[in-house]
Amino acid sequence: MRLVIALAAAVLAACGGSSKSSPAAVQVTLEAAGVVPASVNAGSGSQVHFINNDTAAHQIASTSCAELASPSLAGGKDFTATLGTGPKTCTFNDGLNPSSTAFGGTINVAAPNAPGY
Repeated sequence: MRLVIALAAAVLAACGGSSKSSPAAVQVTLEAAGVVPASVNAGSGSQVHFINNDTAAHQIASTSCAELASPSLAGGKDFTATLGTGPKTCTFNDGLNPSSTAFGGTINVAAPNAPGY
C-alpha cells in the first residue's frame, strides 16, 4: 500500500503536481507574402511563437495587446510572446511597415479554462 501511495505521489510530482495541462502553443510564420495563418485561436496564457521565414526584417507590434511587442526580427529569427488573460482579441501588424495589410493578423484569446484550451 505504501508503495502504491509513493508511486502515485511520484507520478503526480513528475506531471507538475496537477492534472490540468498547460495551454497549447500557437505558431505564426512571417513569409515573403505575409503572415501564415493570419488569424488564430489560443487559450489564456498560451505562447505564440512568431518565426520570420522572410528575407526582410519584421517587427510584431500591437496596440491592443502589449505582450505582442517584439524587437526587429531579421530573416530566420523568432520571437515568443505569452498571451495574457482572455477573452480578448489581439490584433498585430509589422511595426517596420505598419501600412502593409499582408503582415497584419488577429489572435483570438479564449477565457481561462475555456473548453478546448
